Amino acid sequence: MNKEIERKFAVKYLPKDLKIESIVYIKQAFIYRDKLTHIRIRNIKEIYPENRQTYIYTVKTKGDIEYTNKYDIGRKYEIENEISNEEFEKLIKNKISNIIEKTRVKIPIENNLKAEMDIYYDYLEGFLTIEVEFLNEEIANNFQKPDWFGEELGYKTLSNGKLSQMTKEEWQEKVTKEFIENNKIIINQFKENYNFKI
Repeated sequence: MNKEIERKFAVKYLPKDLKIESIVYIKQAFIYRDKLTHIRIRNIKEIYPENRQTYIYTVKTKGDIEYTNKYDIGRKYEIENEISNEEFEKLIKNKISNIIEKTRVKIPIENNLKAEMDIYYDYLEGFLTIEVEFLNEEIANNFQKPDWFGEELGYKTLSNGKLSQMTKEEWQEKVTKEFIENNKIIINQFKENYNFKI
């Protein structure tokens, strides 16, 4: 069981010297949730640097982790297991959430950290975020975000779990029109600058 500690940000702009470690397409849904635990399934297709398909069953639980009111730092325990395509297709029929589809771009940043930029599709089109995972809460609290990171989004209203329960109109009410328009510009720039299908 891994302890997952993350912070989530908007994207202000794309840096010119963006280094890409990997790109994956993710299709996911939740099949169970209660006050403490969520169960998520994912279809993950690696696009770069190699082509590979995996299916992951994930249990996320708060356990004994206390949340602050701001929920800036996501803290939870996570257990992951690989499943088959057949198991994934069977489980997704019992989903209790919207299906979320996104492309995840992993980007190395300072201090050996990795940033994961998520470009969303379908009813979440125009939503763009970047997350950083940390070894412990001290490193998370002391993290100095790069200039190209925007405002901190936190996890209280804009986590994937929350987004999977929203309509297009509901999530758009929680952000500004400027946020969505800027995201669209950045996504188009990414498509133009990099020869990856997203």
